Amino acid sequence: MSETKNTWSENVVLVDCAFLDALLKDFTAHFSQMIGRQLGKADLCHWLDCLLLDAGIPAKEQQNFVAFIHDKASKEMPRMNPGRFAQLDGQAFNDHLGEFVMNAYPVEQMTTTREFMNESLRAAMEVPDVKRIMVVGDMMAYGEDLKKSITERKKMLDEAKQTEPMKSITLFTMHPSGTPSTLYKEVILGYSVMSALGIRSDELG
Repeated sequence: MSETKNTWSENVVLVDCAFLDALLKDFTAHFSQMIGRQLGKADLCHWLDCLLLDAGIPAKEQQNFVAFIHDKASKEMPRMNPGRFAQLDGQAFNDHLGEFVMNAYPVEQMTTTREFMNESLRAAMEVPDVKRIMVVGDMMAYGEDLKKSITERKKMLDEAKQTEPMKSITLFTMHPSGTPSTLYKEVILGYSVMSALGIRSDELG
């Protein structure tokens, strides 16, 4: 990995780290017992690759910005490798899906993760250079807030008669609503998490 500066990119990934770490904990406990072997930490770079591919983003040279949103008191995602926020902040890596620039953002006391995730989505939707946004968060807790922000952005563009197209937005979730929308798509998060943990399809019977 190399150091880089904070910047928006054509592809943006917003990650609720507390939610992701809790999911990793559940998956590790469940699947270790199911497949009969102890699972190690999830591979962060591999997981990000899986996210982009699951969102339908092709392998090519492109810029990807990843925002790790975490509790201020939390120092790491203990089940992710690498997982320390100080180690991730301001770092970058390159692979077949382009350059990934990563930054960590602590949630201050005057706000909540719910609000921070929603404001981050709103901010990303307003940046002209951003084309695609992927959100990894607690959809059961605040998914409706995110969907409302997306709908409001579309309404604002329509009322202003803007020629700017809506961003391509993917909401990763463990429980898709099943209600189709032209403004965003819902993709199951579990597949990328399983792959990052090294769980093979043949182990699942």
